[in-house]
Amino acid sequence: MSRIPEKTRKDLKQEAVRWEKEILRETPDQIQGLLNDAERFQVPRPPRQPVSLRMDPFDLSMIKRLARKKGVPHTQLMAIWLRERVEKEKR
Repeated sequence: MSRIPEKTRKDLKQEAVRWEKEILRETPDQIQGLLNDAERFQVPRPPRQPVSLRMDPFDLSMIKRLARKKGVPHTQLMAIWLRERVEKEKR
């Protein structure tokens, strides 16, 4: 079940159809020109805070191995996992 109200979903679908029609009218050169003129969108993020954590060496080596497979730094992987768990616990 969606959390978005039916009217809002309907309006979003209609807007998506309008955008699709508008995009189809533009040439690749026009689109490239718009992209070149566009300002880069940046989301302000609060500063991150370092945390010290004691871990079992085996667990840490497994996390590093998994992170290498995923192509991300192990600290970033741990931060992602913690964030996911915090979101899950909030519900």
